[in-house]
Amino acid sequence: MSPIGQTKNTYRVGDLIDLAKARLAELGDTRSPLMVEGFVSFNANTARYDHKYFSLCQYSDPNLPVGKPLAKLEAVIFANRFAVISSQLRQISMNFAPDLRAVFLGYLEIYKPTGKLQLVVVGIDIERTKQITEGAKDILRAKLKSEGVFDLNRELKVPLVPLRIALVTSRGSAAESDFMTKLATDRYKFRVTRVYVNTSGQNVSFSVPDALAKLNERAAEFDLVVLARGGGDHVDLANFSLEGPVRAVATCKIPVWAAIGHSTDDVLVNEVANRSLSNPNDAASELNSVVSAFERMLAHRSQELAVVARRAADIGGARFERTRSVLYSSASHRLADFRAVPADLGWELKMAVKGRLDRHRAEVAEVAGQARSAARIRVMRARYASNSRAVALERSGMHDNLERGLAALVSMRDRLSVAAMGALGVQSSRVHLIQSKIEGLDPARILASGYAMVLLGGKRIASVAELAPGDTVRARFMDGSAGAVITAIAAEPTPSDGTEQ
Repeated sequence: MSPIGQTKNTYRVGDLIDLAKARLAELGDTRSPLMVEGFVSFNANTARYDHKYFSLCQYSDPNLPVGKPLAKLEAVIFANRFAVISSQLRQISMNFAPDLRAVFLGYLEIYKPTGKLQLVVVGIDIERTKQITEGAKDILRAKLKSEGVFDLNRELKVPLVPLRIALVTSRGSAAESDFMTKLATDRYKFRVTRVYVNTSGQNVSFSVPDALAKLNERAAEFDLVVLARGGGDHVDLANFSLEGPVRAVATCKIPVWAAIGHSTDDVLVNEVANRSLSNPNDAASELNSVVSAFERMLAHRSQELAVVARRAADIGGARFERTRSVLYSSASHRLADFRAVPADLGWELKMAVKGRLDRHRAEVAEVAGQARSAARIRVMRARYASNSRAVALERSGMHDNLERGLAALVSMRDRLSVAAMGALGVQSSRVHLIQSKIEGLDPARILASGYAMVLLGGKRIASVAELAPGDTVRARFMDGSAGAVITAIAAEPTPSDGTEQ
């Protein structure tokens, strides 16, 4: 026995491959092919050849070509078969392209020169392929609805004037050019921030969610997101029915307008987006229309506001005239009443002055009378003395002293007259001083010097103690009066020396 065990036969390489091919033929051949489901994967070189060499891949998520394949099988479609398969795919608006999920018909074969196992595709089950695509969308649609996120973005409110736009599209694409050309940036103040992503191939499942997640962090900076792609292969558009992009759009914090295909394209992103447009041109036109409609509405409202303002002004003007008339009439009556108060006050002051003058005149007359009486008494006494002296002189014979006595008598008379006139002058000066003080108390002069007279209910106010907050008073000035309402009262001490503090 050999170290590795007993063997029945020894095969050459070619013989073994032939044996394997014979066994594989039992699984299926051109007459009874196998049905194999998977996602198509190939590179750019495949498109240059008539025969299409590619891989069929299986992923952990049966609906998403994301991550590293769990299983991979090389495949080939020869040129004569590829024309038929392409025609069948076009009937359901699909193309042979990377990430196409399909059910192919074929058989397994080992290519003898390389020993490579491959699936030789001879056809496609077009009905099953269509059902797989639609079924995956139905499953994802039901899943998002059960989680309560399917309608989140659709329920967001687009601002009345969406001017801050985030354009999510591929760099240098026709979608970017069409949108920017159609948008009326020369008329309205649109601010467009471009966010570049992959809109075809496997990277759609990663780049679109990543871009929307970053926009969510800056949600306050944008009014609207426009996700734009200009149509293309159906299989590329099918990426926008995958869970990654669909969930990202549904949960975006900013309203998303989806413009990723033509009117005949049906992708799940359109169902969860805030609004679906046929293409980038339509999205730009709709934005122009929204802003233009607001502009027209604003102009219309401005006209309505102007009409309302004119009506309000007319009504207000009429009310003002009525109020002005009432106030003018009331003020005229109040002014007449106020003018009557100073007149009464002037009459009272005049009567007081007249009384004081009469009293002072009586006092002066009394003083003058007393002075005259005193003078007469002194004159009479002097005359009596002089007569007595004359008799004595006559008796004594001293006639020479008579003249001296007469001269003294005349001198005494003169002094008495001067004293009386001086007393009269002093009293007259006192009368004039009192008269000037009384004239200084004339209300007209007081008002002219900058003071005001405060009246409450027609009564003059001399102290803050007579007032209370809320009282309505009138202040009388030299040339008119004004009304006022007492809001606060502050008592101030009266200066003890009569000077102003």
